[in-house]
Amino acid sequence: MKELKNLDSIYGGNTSITGSILTGLVNIIRLLKDAGYSLGSGIRRISEDNLCPLK
Repeated sequence: MKELKNLDSIYGGNTSITGSILTGLVNIIRLLKDAGYSLGSGIRRISEDNLCPLK
């Protein structure tokens, strides 16, 4: 086994994903999904002429 003498030149990867990052990504995905549902529903209601009257 080799002995390590100079530990200053050893770099490790610090690519840990925290819970906060995952929660943020999930919230962004949910927001985009809900926006897509709303947009699709609006397009469908306009095409079927099923809008609420403004009077």
